[in-house]
Formats: sequence, C-alpha cells, structure tokens
Amino acid sequence: AAAPGAQVFPVPGAHSFGDGFGAGRNHQGADIFAPCGSAEVAVARGVIAQTGFHARAGYYIVLRSKKLRRDFVYMHLQAPSPLARKQKVSPGQTVGAVGETGNASGCHLHFEIWKGKWYRGGRAIDPMPSLLRWDATS
Repeated sequence: AAAPGAQVFPVPGAHSFGDGFGAGRNHQGADIFAPCGSAEVAVARGVIAQTGFHARAGYYIVLRSKKLRRDFVYMHLQAPSPLARKQKVSPGQTVGAVGETGNASGCHLHFEIWKGKWYRGGRAIDPMPSLLRWDATS
C-alpha cells in the first residue's frame, strides 16, 4: 500500500490506454486495458460509496474521497468487489480485478473521476491528467 496521503495509479501492472474522455459517445472516463484478473487498487484514501452491477457498467464500485471532493468510479470489474459499501480504503489497497462485464469489449477498467458526488450533483472531469501523473509516479 502507498502512503496515506498519496494517490496511485488504479492498475499497478502492465497496461495500455484506450478511449479517453468524450470519445465520440459521451465517454465520461478513460479506458485502461490490462489482462483480465489484474489487480485494481484504490487511487486515494476514501470510503466505498457504492457497489453494484449495471447492464452497461458491469460490476462497479464508487470510491469517495471527502478530502479530495472526488468520486472515483471503477467499471467492468471481473466480479463483485470484495469490499462492502461504507468500507474505508487506503491508496494501493485492492478493490477489484480487471474484467469485461457489462457492455465491454476486451478486459479493461473504465475509470471515471467526478468532481463532487457521482450522479448526485457532481460532474465528470477528464481523468487523463491525473492518470498520467499517477502512472509516472506509481
């Protein structure tokens, strides 16, 4: 795990980038391709605000950082996250595994950053600047 105040890249292993923010279909995040089953980790300290399954998103979780005023959304997990709603997490802690559940082609993490709360008054922001910064330092 990373230092408590740190922010880390959500897929610590080998990866590549796919579609980015806005990519022709109102894409509200960035796709990070990695082998199915690769670990996905908490990017920051926070609490699991939501977990579930959606026909398009597949298995997903929402990590809320009150300190950063951000929600971090992980979609297409291989299986339900082992974490429960309201569970606290630290940066670098495993939150799930890369999959292709829901409306997905190929194993990847669809990752979103929301300023404010996910679909509850917040708005999606481009995650690529943060992802590139975390990727360079994680």
